[in-house]
Amino acid sequence: EVKKKQLNSPSGLYLLETPNDETIITYCNMEILCGSGGGWTRLAYLDMSDSTQNCPSGFRLYQSGGVRACGRATSSGGSCTSVQFPSNGISYSQ
Repeated sequence: EVKKKQLNSPSGLYLLETPNDETIITYCNMEILCGSGGGWTRLAYLDMSDSTQNCPSGFRLYQSGGVRACGRATSSGGSCTSVQFPSNGISYSQ
């Protein structure tokens, strides 16, 4: 909705209202991702600081300087990888 109302909205933290009238702070990416327009809302956050945690299927672990992160495998043609997370009642399409 933010992206629809103001096309030049930057990526960053936004206050959003959930369907059950709770206000949450979440990160929104306003850039084009995987060939689709901006306005993406983060549904999941992976805390990879715990060395016993693994990346979800379809993602690989990257490590550098003691920092662990999950990401897509890189390729010369680019790619998008899907993973399913529970959304706590928030509907989403992609």
